[in-house]
Amino acid sequence: MNYLNKYNSFKVNEANSNNESRERSGRLLTQAQVEYKDDVNKEVPQTLPTMVFTDVVGSSKMWDDDPVLMMKQLEEHHQLIETLSEKNKGWIVKTIGDAFMIYFEPSTESLTNALNCAKDIIINEKKYNLRVGVCQGQMQEKTYRIQKVDLRDFYGNAVNVASRMESKIATEGHIAFSSTKQITENTLSRYKKLGELYEVNIKQYDLRGASINTAYTIKIK
Repeated sequence: MNYLNKYNSFKVNEANSNNESRERSGRLLTQAQVEYKDDVNKEVPQTLPTMVFTDVVGSSKMWDDDPVLMMKQLEEHHQLIETLSEKNKGWIVKTIGDAFMIYFEPSTESLTNALNCAKDIIINEKKYNLRVGVCQGQMQEKTYRIQKVDLRDFYGNAVNVASRMESKIATEGHIAFSSTKQITENTLSRYKKLGELYEVNIKQYDLRGASINTAYTIKIK
C-alpha cells in the first residue's frame, strides 16, 4: 500500500511538473513570437551608394589668367581629393579637368561618408572655391574596356541628380545634397553638425530631367 501511495504521489507531481513546463514553454514561445514580430516591423536600413560631383568655381578665368599656376595648383587639388576620398571610403570614378566624380559603395553610411568627404575637401582646399553636389540612390553600373583599360562608370537618375546638385543648386562653399529615399529628421539632425543646413525649394530649379522630391544645402564656409 505504501508503495502504491508513493507511486500515485510521484505521478501527480510529475504531471504538475509537466504542466508547469508546458506553461513556461508557452510563455517563452509567446515572448519569442512578440520579439520576432517587432523585428519584422522594424525598418531595415537600406544599403545604397552615393555619388559626389565637385567643381572649381571660376576655373575658366583662372586658366586664361595663368595656365602654368593653374596646372600646378590642379595637381595639388587632385592629390587632396584622392587622399580625402580614400579617407572617407570613396573612390574617384573620373575627372574632367578640375571636376571630379567620386563614388561611395552601397552601405547604410554612404551618404554620411560622402558628406564628410565633401566637407573635408571644401575646408582643406585653400586655393580654390568649390561647389559640391551629392545624391544617394540606386545606380546602374557598367564596365567598359577602352584601349585595353577597364573603366567603371555609373548611370541613372541618382547620378544625374548629384550632377545637378553641383551645377544647379550648390553655391560657392556649399554642399547641395539629396537622396532618392526619404532622409529622416533624425538623420538630418546629425548633418546639422557639419554646418548650417537649409531645405531647398526644388521647384525653383530646372534639373534638366533629373527627378528628386527634396534637397538640402549645407554651408561649410
